[in-house]
Amino acid sequence: MVTVLAYPVFLVILFSLSLIYIPKKDYKEYLIYGFLLGGLGDMVVVGLFQNIFHIIWFKNQGIFGVVGQNFLSPPCWTFTVMLYLYFLPRKGVAQYLYVLTFAAYSVGYGLVVHNADLFDFKPWYYPFFSYLTFLGWWAFITVAFMKTSRLAKDD
Repeated sequence: MVTVLAYPVFLVILFSLSLIYIPKKDYKEYLIYGFLLGGLGDMVVVGLFQNIFHIIWFKNQGIFGVVGQNFLSPPCWTFTVMLYLYFLPRKGVAQYLYVLTFAAYSVGYGLVVHNADLFDFKPWYYPFFSYLTFLGWWAFITVAFMKTSRLAKDD
């Protein structure tokens, strides 16, 4: 039962934190970036790494299994990216450390859902190559946001 509730509970926590921290006037723009870079990004990355390269795969999804993917994973990524971008340092060394740290946290989260028996991967992929994947993804999210968002220029 706990395994089945892992993604719904995580989603509720992320959604609640987004409502608490992100100002209402900026919420829509963060939601768009979260949806495009997080939710859609998750579907692309999982599609590539699961369906084409067969490196990762979801397991024990219960009612949340849709086409071999976890239906709640993209919304979780949407709100994760929203919070990530809201707290993103706008420049300097702190921004680089933030990206490096989030990549490490992402690997950690992958190991947590692996330990919950919701996710699996080829043994050689974690932790090193997954870290590089997440590092590239978070770096792309950061650059895309910093180059295109008015919120990145507001400070």
